[in-house]
Amino acid sequence: MKANQREIGEAVRFWLWGHGVLERPPDFREWSRGHGRVEEREIGFLESSELGEYLEREYGWPGLKFCGVIRRRRCKGTRVKDQGAWEEQEFLWVAGGAVQDLNPKKALKALRRHWEIENRLFWVRDVDFSEDRLHGRRIGPGLSVIRSVAINLIRALGYRFVVDGFRALSARADRGLILLIGPHL
Repeated sequence: MKANQREIGEAVRFWLWGHGVLERPPDFREWSRGHGRVEEREIGFLESSELGEYLEREYGWPGLKFCGVIRRRRCKGTRVKDQGAWEEQEFLWVAGGAVQDLNPKKALKALRRHWEIENRLFWVRDVDFSEDRLHGRRIGPGLSVIRSVAINLIRALGYRFVVDGFRALSARADRGLILLIGPHL
């Protein structure tokens, strides 16, 4: 859940606390090593029938089926020597719609996939294209479409990282222009 949904976040946290999800051992835990760090992810998971009815009635947020908490602990380096090296984060999440047969392992996998997509698209927009820094209020939607086209064209050329394609095409304007005026249009 995003921080701008504070009241709903408090309702979900209260619901999880009231059902013991925040204090009990996690329903599923996984570890990974990569990118120069060790990461542990735990998920507490609960079907949320009454909470779903409440959020639909009070906030107009229909279809809630499950909710939970993810605790992520990260340690820089590939070996953990002392507990003080851990950084901790906690996220509340909710799931709705046509979710069926959801279990903690599937939920954690789906949430990780969601963040891969989120990071792949929005991180590129924020960092490579400085979208958050540029505040064109009236022309913002048009610039956003142009950035999306640029990102998709760079990926279609096979660049693994958008910034590499951006640099390569910036250095050779003839390559970038051919994408816009080439025979595929």
